[in-house]
Amino acid sequence: MLDSQRLTQLIKITAPIMNGNAFQIKTAQTEACCAQIVTWLQVGIMGGFILGPTRHGKTSAVRWALKALKALLNIPLFVFEIPVRSQKDARERDFFEYLLRAVGHRDWKAGTAGNKRDRLNDFLTARARSSPIKTVVLYFDEAQFLKDHHWEWLLNLSNESVQRNIKIFFLFSGPPELAEARERYVSAGLTQLVGRFMSVVFELNGLTTQKQLAECLQRFSEVVYPKAQGLGLSSHFVDAAKYPGFSLASYAPPMWNLFQQTRAREAYPQEDDPSTFVLPMHYVTAAILHFLTGLATNRDPKVSVEDLLSSAVAACGFSDFTRSTNLDPKRQAKAYALPA
Repeated sequence: MLDSQRLTQLIKITAPIMNGNAFQIKTAQTEACCAQIVTWLQVGIMGGFILGPTRHGKTSAVRWALKALKALLNIPLFVFEIPVRSQKDARERDFFEYLLRAVGHRDWKAGTAGNKRDRLNDFLTARARSSPIKTVVLYFDEAQFLKDHHWEWLLNLSNESVQRNIKIFFLFSGPPELAEARERYVSAGLTQLVGRFMSVVFELNGLTTQKQLAECLQRFSEVVYPKAQGLGLSSHFVDAAKYPGFSLASYAPPMWNLFQQTRAREAYPQEDDPSTFVLPMHYVTAAILHFLTGLATNRDPKVSVEDLLSSAVAACGFSDFTRSTNLDPKRQAKAYALPA
Protein backbone atom coordinates (compact mmCIF):
# COMPACT_ATOMS: atom_id res chain seq x y z
CA MET A 1 0.00 0.00 0.00
CA LEU A 2 1.23 3.52 -0.84
CA ASP A 3 2.16 5.91 1.91
CA SER A 4 -0.14 8.85 2.63
CA GLN A 5 2.25 11.40 1.12
CA ARG A 6 2.32 9.56 -2.22
CA LEU A 7 -1.47 9.19 -2.26
CA THR A 8 -1.89 12.88 -1.54
CA GLN A 9 0.51 13.72 -4.37
CA LEU A 10 -1.49 11.65 -6.87
CA ILE A 11 -4.81 13.14 -5.78
CA LYS A 12 -3.42 16.67 -6.10
CA ILE A 13 -2.59 15.85 -9.72
CA THR A 14 -5.75 13.98 -10.76
CA ALA A 15 -8.44 16.13 -9.09
CA PRO A 16 -7.75 19.37 -11.03
CA ILE A 17 -7.52 17.42 -14.29
CA MET A 18 -10.98 15.87 -13.84
CA ASN A 19 -12.36 19.28 -12.81
CA GLY A 20 -11.02 20.79 -16.03
CA ASN A 21 -8.88 23.30 -14.13
CA ALA A 22 -5.45 21.85 -14.89
CA PHE A 23 -4.98 21.97 -18.66
CA GLN A 24 -6.77 21.38 -21.94
CA ILE A 25 -5.34 19.32 -24.77
CA LYS A 26 -5.49 19.87 -28.50
CA THR A 27 -7.78 17.58 -30.50
CA ALA A 28 -9.33 17.74 -33.94
CA GLN A 29 -12.49 19.11 -32.34
CA THR A 30 -10.74 21.83 -30.32
CA GLU A 31 -8.84 22.97 -33.42
CA ALA A 32 -12.06 23.09 -35.43
CA CYS A 33 -13.76 25.02 -32.61
CA CYS A 34 -10.96 27.60 -32.55
CA ALA A 35 -11.05 27.97 -36.34
CA GLN A 36 -14.80 28.56 -36.20
CA ILE A 37 -14.49 31.26 -33.53
CA VAL A 38 -11.77 32.98 -35.57
CA THR A 39 -14.06 33.00 -38.60
CA TRP A 40 -16.92 34.47 -36.58
CA LEU A 41 -14.69 37.27 -35.33
CA GLN A 42 -13.29 37.92 -38.80
CA VAL A 43 -16.72 38.44 -40.36
CA GLY A 44 -18.00 40.61 -37.52
CA ILE A 45 -20.48 38.22 -35.92
CA MET A 46 -21.47 39.27 -32.40
CA GLY A 47 -22.02 35.84 -30.87
CA GLY A 48 -22.40 32.12 -31.46
CA PHE A 49 -23.44 28.78 -30.02
CA ILE A 50 -21.19 25.80 -29.26
CA LEU A 51 -23.46 22.77 -28.92
CA GLY A 52 -22.66 19.22 -27.94
CA PRO A 53 -23.95 16.27 -25.91
CA THR A 54 -23.20 16.11 -22.21
CA ARG A 55 -19.75 14.87 -21.16
CA HIS A 56 -18.34 15.34 -24.66
CA GLY A 57 -15.82 17.96 -23.52
CA LYS A 58 -17.47 21.23 -24.60
CA THR A 59 -16.12 23.34 -21.77
CA SER A 60 -12.55 22.07 -22.09
CA ALA A 61 -12.70 22.40 -25.87
CA VAL A 62 -13.89 26.01 -25.70
CA ARG A 63 -11.26 26.83 -23.07
CA TRP A 64 -8.54 25.41 -25.31
CA ALA A 65 -9.95 27.23 -28.33
CA LEU A 66 -10.05 30.58 -26.54
CA LYS A 67 -6.47 30.18 -25.29
CA ALA A 68 -5.38 29.23 -28.80
CA LEU A 69 -7.27 32.26 -30.16
CA LYS A 70 -5.31 34.63 -27.93
CA ALA A 71 -2.03 32.99 -28.96
CA LEU A 72 -3.01 33.09 -32.64
CA LEU A 73 -3.95 36.77 -32.60
CA ASN A 74 -0.95 37.61 -30.40
CA ILE A 75 -2.63 40.72 -29.02
CA PRO A 76 -4.13 41.71 -25.67
CA LEU A 77 -7.60 40.16 -25.48
CA PHE A 78 -9.66 39.73 -22.32
CA VAL A 79 -11.73 36.54 -22.10
CA PHE A 80 -14.14 35.97 -19.23
CA GLU A 81 -15.76 32.60 -18.51
CA ILE A 82 -19.17 32.75 -16.83
CA PRO A 83 -20.70 29.46 -15.60
CA VAL A 84 -24.46 30.04 -15.82
CA ARG A 85 -26.50 29.21 -12.74
CA SER A 86 -29.87 27.52 -12.81
CA GLN A 87 -32.42 29.96 -11.34
CA LYS A 88 -36.18 29.79 -10.85
CA ASP A 89 -36.59 33.56 -10.90
CA ALA A 90 -34.55 35.92 -13.07
CA ARG A 91 -33.79 39.19 -11.28
CA GLU A 92 -31.83 41.88 -13.08
CA ARG A 93 -29.92 43.07 -10.02
CA ASP A 94 -28.85 39.53 -9.10
CA PHE A 95 -27.87 38.78 -12.68
CA PHE A 96 -25.56 41.75 -13.12
CA GLU A 97 -24.15 41.24 -9.64
CA TYR A 98 -23.22 37.70 -10.62
CA LEU A 99 -21.65 38.90 -13.88
CA LEU A 100 -19.58 41.46 -11.98
CA ARG A 101 -18.31 38.74 -9.66
CA ALA A 102 -17.61 36.39 -12.57
CA VAL A 103 -15.43 38.93 -14.41
CA GLY A 104 -13.54 39.74 -11.21
CA HIS A 105 -14.87 43.22 -10.45
CA ARG A 106 -14.07 44.32 -6.91
CA ASP A 107 -17.26 46.33 -6.39
CA TRP A 108 -20.02 43.83 -7.16
CA LYS A 109 -22.24 44.28 -4.11
CA ALA A 110 -23.48 47.86 -3.85
CA GLY A 111 -26.11 49.61 -5.97
CA THR A 112 -29.22 49.05 -8.00
CA ALA A 113 -29.55 46.86 -11.07
CA GLY A 114 -28.83 49.92 -13.22
CA ASN A 115 -25.74 50.77 -11.17
CA LYS A 116 -24.40 47.27 -11.58
CA ARG A 117 -25.04 47.20 -15.31
CA ASP A 118 -23.27 50.56 -15.75
CA ARG A 119 -20.37 49.29 -13.65
CA LEU A 120 -20.11 46.17 -15.80
CA ASN A 121 -20.28 48.28 -18.97
CA ASP A 122 -17.49 50.53 -17.75
CA PHE A 123 -15.36 47.53 -16.77
CA LEU A 124 -15.80 45.75 -20.13
CA THR A 125 -15.27 48.97 -22.07
CA ALA A 126 -11.94 49.60 -20.35
CA ARG A 127 -10.80 46.03 -21.10
CA ALA A 128 -11.94 46.19 -24.71
CA ARG A 129 -10.15 49.47 -25.35
CA SER A 130 -6.89 47.88 -24.21
CA SER A 131 -7.10 45.52 -27.21
CA PRO A 132 -6.25 46.56 -30.79
CA ILE A 133 -9.52 45.00 -31.98
CA LYS A 134 -11.55 46.79 -29.24
CA THR A 135 -13.12 43.47 -28.21
CA VAL A 136 -13.75 41.42 -25.09
CA VAL A 137 -15.10 37.86 -25.03
CA LEU A 138 -17.83 36.73 -22.64
CA TYR A 139 -18.13 32.94 -22.60
CA PHE A 140 -21.34 31.60 -21.00
CA ASP A 141 -21.01 27.92 -20.11
CA GLU A 142 -24.22 25.87 -19.52
CA ALA A 143 -26.17 28.54 -21.39
CA GLN A 144 -29.29 26.35 -21.43
CA PHE A 145 -30.03 27.83 -18.00
CA LEU A 146 -30.47 31.34 -19.41
CA LYS A 147 -34.07 32.56 -19.28
CA ASP A 148 -35.89 35.01 -21.53
CA HIS A 149 -35.05 38.02 -19.36
CA HIS A 150 -31.37 37.04 -19.31
CA TRP A 151 -31.24 37.13 -23.11
CA GLU A 152 -32.96 40.52 -23.12
CA TRP A 153 -30.46 41.94 -20.61
CA LEU A 154 -27.53 40.59 -22.60
CA LEU A 155 -28.99 42.18 -25.72
CA ASN A 156 -29.14 45.50 -23.89
CA LEU A 157 -25.51 45.04 -22.86
CA SER A 158 -24.55 44.34 -26.45
CA ASN A 159 -26.43 47.40 -27.74
CA GLU A 160 -24.75 49.62 -25.18
CA SER A 161 -21.32 48.30 -26.16
CA VAL A 162 -21.97 49.36 -29.76
CA GLN A 163 -22.70 52.90 -28.54
CA ARG A 164 -19.34 52.89 -26.78
CA ASN A 165 -17.55 51.82 -29.98
CA ILE A 166 -16.39 48.50 -28.54
CA LYS A 167 -17.43 44.92 -29.20
CA ILE A 168 -18.52 42.24 -26.76
CA PHE A 169 -18.27 38.85 -28.42
CA PHE A 170 -20.77 36.53 -26.74
CA LEU A 171 -20.05 32.81 -26.82
CA PHE A 172 -22.60 30.31 -25.45
CA SER A 173 -22.10 26.58 -24.90
CA GLY A 174 -24.58 23.93 -23.84
CA PRO A 175 -26.26 20.64 -24.78
CA PRO A 176 -28.27 20.22 -27.99
CA GLU A 177 -31.39 21.34 -26.07
CA LEU A 178 -29.97 24.86 -26.21
CA ALA A 179 -30.91 24.85 -29.88
CA GLU A 180 -34.54 24.61 -28.80
CA ALA A 181 -34.32 28.08 -27.26
CA ARG A 182 -32.87 29.34 -30.51
CA GLU A 183 -35.73 27.85 -32.52
CA ARG A 184 -38.26 29.32 -30.09
CA TYR A 185 -36.89 32.83 -30.59
CA VAL A 186 -36.74 32.31 -34.36
CA SER A 187 -40.41 31.21 -34.39
CA ALA A 188 -41.35 34.20 -32.23
CA GLY A 189 -39.81 36.56 -34.78
CA LEU A 190 -37.25 38.01 -32.35
CA THR A 191 -34.86 38.78 -35.17
CA GLN A 192 -32.64 41.18 -33.23
CA LEU A 193 -31.95 38.62 -30.52
CA VAL A 194 -31.43 35.77 -32.98
CA GLY A 195 -29.26 37.84 -35.29
CA ARG A 196 -27.10 39.14 -32.48
CA PHE A 197 -26.38 35.91 -30.61
CA MET A 198 -27.80 32.89 -32.41
CA SER A 199 -27.11 33.12 -36.12
CA VAL A 200 -24.16 30.71 -36.08
CA VAL A 201 -23.74 27.30 -34.44
CA PHE A 202 -20.78 24.94 -34.09
CA GLU A 203 -21.58 21.34 -33.13
CA LEU A 204 -18.91 19.66 -31.03
CA ASN A 205 -18.62 15.95 -30.32
CA GLY A 206 -16.19 13.50 -28.77
CA LEU A 207 -13.72 11.14 -30.42
CA THR A 208 -14.91 9.14 -33.41
CA THR A 209 -11.85 7.11 -34.45
CA GLN A 210 -9.06 5.10 -32.86
CA LYS A 211 -6.57 7.48 -34.49
CA GLN A 212 -8.14 10.41 -32.65
CA LEU A 213 -7.88 8.49 -29.38
CA ALA A 214 -4.19 7.76 -30.03
CA GLU A 215 -3.56 11.45 -30.71
CA CYS A 216 -5.41 12.30 -27.51
CA LEU A 217 -3.33 9.86 -25.45
CA GLN A 218 -0.16 11.25 -26.99
CA ARG A 219 -1.19 14.80 -26.05
CA PHE A 220 -1.81 13.69 -22.48
CA SER A 221 1.62 12.04 -22.28
CA GLU A 222 3.28 15.23 -23.60
CA VAL A 223 1.64 17.60 -21.13
CA VAL A 224 4.02 19.02 -18.53
CA TYR A 225 1.94 19.11 -15.37
CA PRO A 226 2.26 20.49 -12.80
CA LYS A 227 4.45 22.97 -14.66
CA ALA A 228 6.47 23.86 -11.56
CA GLN A 229 7.78 20.29 -11.42
CA GLY A 230 8.71 20.17 -15.10
CA LEU A 231 7.66 16.54 -15.61
CA GLY A 232 5.39 14.93 -18.16
CA LEU A 233 2.08 13.71 -16.78
CA SER A 234 2.90 9.99 -17.09
CA SER A 235 6.18 10.47 -15.22
CA HIS A 236 4.28 11.11 -11.98
CA PHE A 237 2.59 7.70 -12.20
CA VAL A 238 4.78 5.31 -14.19
CA ASP A 239 7.94 3.79 -12.73
CA ALA A 240 10.38 3.74 -15.66
CA ALA A 241 12.28 0.81 -14.13
CA LYS A 242 9.09 -1.25 -13.81
CA TYR A 243 7.61 -0.19 -17.17
CA PRO A 244 10.57 0.56 -19.47
CA GLY A 245 9.68 2.37 -22.69
CA PHE A 246 6.14 3.06 -21.49
CA SER A 247 4.01 4.81 -24.12
CA LEU A 248 0.47 5.88 -23.24
CA ALA A 249 -0.46 6.29 -26.92
CA SER A 250 0.43 2.64 -27.62
CA TYR A 251 -2.61 1.61 -25.58
CA ALA A 252 -5.04 3.35 -27.93
CA PRO A 253 -6.08 0.16 -29.81
CA PRO A 254 -6.99 -1.91 -26.72
CA MET A 255 -8.58 1.08 -24.99
CA TRP A 256 -10.68 1.84 -28.07
CA ASN A 257 -11.76 -1.80 -28.28
CA LEU A 258 -12.72 -1.84 -24.59
CA PHE A 259 -14.86 1.27 -25.02
CA GLN A 260 -16.51 -0.20 -28.12
CA GLN A 261 -17.20 -3.47 -26.30
CA THR A 262 -18.79 -1.54 -23.45
CA ARG A 263 -20.98 0.35 -25.90
CA ALA A 264 -22.01 -2.85 -27.69
CA ARG A 265 -22.85 -4.53 -24.38
CA GLU A 266 -24.84 -1.68 -22.85
CA ALA A 267 -26.42 0.12 -25.81
CA TYR A 268 -29.92 -0.45 -27.09
CA PRO A 269 -30.44 -2.12 -29.49
CA GLN A 270 -27.72 -4.72 -29.12
CA GLU A 271 -26.99 -4.43 -32.85
CA ASP A 272 -26.03 -0.77 -32.45
CA ASP A 273 -24.15 0.50 -35.52
CA PRO A 274 -20.42 0.79 -34.58
CA SER A 275 -19.91 3.44 -37.28
CA THR A 276 -21.92 5.87 -35.15
CA PHE A 277 -19.68 5.38 -32.12
CA VAL A 278 -18.67 8.63 -30.41
CA LEU A 279 -16.48 8.58 -27.31
CA PRO A 280 -17.07 11.49 -24.90
CA MET A 281 -13.86 13.17 -23.72
CA HIS A 282 -14.92 13.09 -20.07
CA TYR A 283 -14.70 9.30 -19.98
CA VAL A 284 -11.45 9.24 -21.94
CA THR A 285 -9.89 11.52 -19.33
CA ALA A 286 -11.34 9.46 -16.48
CA ALA A 287 -10.06 6.21 -18.01
CA ILE A 288 -6.58 7.67 -18.53
CA LEU A 289 -6.35 8.80 -14.90
CA HIS A 290 -7.69 5.46 -13.62
CA PHE A 291 -5.14 3.65 -15.77
CA LEU A 292 -2.19 5.80 -14.69
CA THR A 293 -3.24 5.60 -11.04
CA GLY A 294 -3.48 1.83 -11.33
CA LEU A 295 0.06 1.70 -12.72
CA ALA A 296 1.26 3.83 -9.80
CA THR A 297 -0.51 1.91 -7.05
CA ASN A 298 -0.59 -1.72 -8.20
CA ARG A 299 1.56 -3.99 -6.05
CA ASP A 300 0.14 -7.33 -7.21
CA PRO A 301 2.48 -9.03 -9.74
CA LYS A 302 -0.45 -11.14 -10.96
CA VAL A 303 -2.27 -8.03 -12.22
CA SER A 304 -1.09 -7.18 -15.73
CA VAL A 305 -1.07 -3.82 -17.48
CA GLU A 306 -3.90 -5.12 -19.64
CA ASP A 307 -5.89 -5.91 -16.50
CA LEU A 308 -5.32 -2.37 -15.23
CA LEU A 309 -6.46 -0.91 -18.55
CA SER A 310 -9.62 -3.04 -18.54
CA SER A 311 -10.36 -1.99 -14.96
CA ALA A 312 -9.82 1.65 -15.89
CA VAL A 313 -12.38 1.59 -18.69
CA ALA A 314 -14.82 -0.32 -16.47
CA ALA A 315 -14.42 2.24 -13.66
CA CYS A 316 -14.56 5.45 -15.73
CA GLY A 317 -18.38 5.61 -15.82
CA PHE A 318 -18.85 5.06 -19.55
CA SER A 319 -20.99 1.97 -18.99
CA ASP A 320 -23.57 3.85 -16.91
CA PHE A 321 -23.45 6.77 -19.34
CA THR A 322 -24.21 4.45 -22.26
CA ARG A 323 -27.11 2.80 -20.47
CA SER A 324 -28.57 6.17 -19.47
CA THR A 325 -28.49 7.53 -23.02
CA ASN A 326 -29.56 4.39 -24.90
CA LEU A 327 -32.81 3.31 -23.32
CA ASP A 328 -35.15 0.71 -24.75
CA PRO A 329 -37.90 2.77 -26.45
CA LYS A 330 -40.53 0.17 -25.48
CA ARG A 331 -39.60 0.51 -21.80
CA GLN A 332 -39.60 4.30 -22.18
CA ALA A 333 -43.06 4.28 -23.73
CA LYS A 334 -44.38 2.05 -20.96
CA ALA A 335 -42.82 4.22 -18.24
CA TYR A 336 -44.37 7.42 -19.60
CA ALA A 337 -47.70 6.00 -20.78
CA LEU A 338 -50.72 7.95 -19.53
CA PRO A 339 -53.49 6.02 -17.75
CA ALA A 340 -56.57 5.23 -19.86
